[in-house]
Amino acid sequence: MKVDLHGVEGTLLAPLWGRAKFSREYPSVFNDAKAIELVEQIDYDFSTIDEGLRFEGTLMLVARAKQFDDKARAYIAEHPTASVINLGAGLDTTLYRIDNGSIGWILISPTSSTSAANCSPNLTGRRTLQNRCSTRVGVGMSSTRKTGNS
Repeated sequence: MKVDLHGVEGTLLAPLWGRAKFSREYPSVFNDAKAIELVEQIDYDFSTIDEGLRFEGTLMLVARAKQFDDKARAYIAEHPTASVINLGAGLDTTLYRIDNGSIGWILISPTSSTSAANCSPNLTGRRTLQNRCSTRVGVGMSSTRKTGNS
């Protein structure tokens, strides 16, 4: 898939690339199969991101994702039918790493971002809400998708 992300939206690619790269190189430490899948599908030259991040930057992005995953998993263990709100979802793949099969998932992403549509989870039988908010006008609900009976 061809992406044309500029400005703030262009920054979505670095964390995705970092998670995919680290997952390929150190899968026993951090494994994000969805990030790898998306990077393989995106028609983009990631070499400048790779050069800019270096190992330290990649490690920082993965450490942040892993800390969030661990805290979210602990919360979900206590509240297995919780709803998770992902603000600024972009190309975030957290759901694919922490899903317990019962949580609700709410994505809030910029309208012009094609990323959320390409990364949107398919939660058969569960309610998901996808909000495309305009960065010019603020947050506004524009689409709701209901999957299954909830």
